[in-house]
Amino acid sequence: MELVWRALTTADIPAVTALCTAAEAADDTGELLSEEDFARSFAEADLPSVSLAVLAGDELAAYGLLKPRDNPLGTNRVQLDGMVHPAFRRQGIGRSLLSRMVSMARTLHLATHPAMPLVAATMVESRSAGHVALCASRGFTADRHFHEMEVALGESLAQLPVPAGYSLVPFTPDRSEETRQVVNAAFAEHWGSTARTPQEWATSFTDSKRFVPDTSFLALDDASGAVVGFVLSRHYPAVEEQTGVRELWIGDVGTLAAHRGRGLASAMVSRTLTHARTQGYHRAGLSVDTANSTGALVLYERAGFEVARTWVDYGVPVELA
Repeated sequence: MELVWRALTTADIPAVTALCTAAEAADDTGELLSEEDFARSFAEADLPSVSLAVLAGDELAAYGLLKPRDNPLGTNRVQLDGMVHPAFRRQGIGRSLLSRMVSMARTLHLATHPAMPLVAATMVESRSAGHVALCASRGFTADRHFHEMEVALGESLAQLPVPAGYSLVPFTPDRSEETRQVVNAAFAEHWGSTARTPQEWATSFTDSKRFVPDTSFLALDDASGAVVGFVLSRHYPAVEEQTGVRELWIGDVGTLAAHRGRGLASAMVSRTLTHARTQGYHRAGLSVDTANSTGALVLYERAGFEVARTWVDYGVPVELA
């Protein structure tokens, strides 16, 4: 079988979406993406330098997409995303795709952050045996585990009280920049986290159709009026379209260090869930680092979340010499 390797283009969006839909039917990873989702990610990428399309005749057999960070700290961890169509698996395409993507990450890294060490990384759903074996064969090791958790938004939800001295308010655009700075400060010590630039913040939140400001909440310190905590939510229509379940995705939860240990995060999550139920959401989901040092996993379990699946962040150091 002769394969053609080239960069992705926006014309490939329908084929990439169809490939991922076929892969999800086979793999059941919970990753449900629409053409609109890929259009957004393609628009944010320099496709000639960060992408690969693998064609078998007129069919898209596989694709790859690098997701570099603008401002890495300490180590440049470049995420490698990609998929092989189930009909083309076990033919060596995945091995070639991963190797080429690592090489592309090295080239990109040397052009942008040559003084830093480089780690090529990829997220793998823990039950995807073929993907796990592929990573192991290329020298990748499991660096971190993330639970994807879900809770049904039924009548049994109870709203927890807000701690004295604080108020919860919906996110509003006038607090956007302040919130960005609080998010960066709250996540500064988290593994793999990098500060979001104003452009990255706008792409992820204020300019994103997926962001749901009226079901995102900010915690204010009553004494100063300053933002000290946040719950930032998203909604992905593809999940509802493909499953019939209207899900609120809680993308970011955090509290400034000086205000932790008072039940503020629990109150924010509780407010988000009860409000989401009134907005017609059936379920809430989120992802949590199992080694998170702030006790986030316990907080979510107390809120009723249960583990639906686990993702593993695999990485391999890349030689630069």
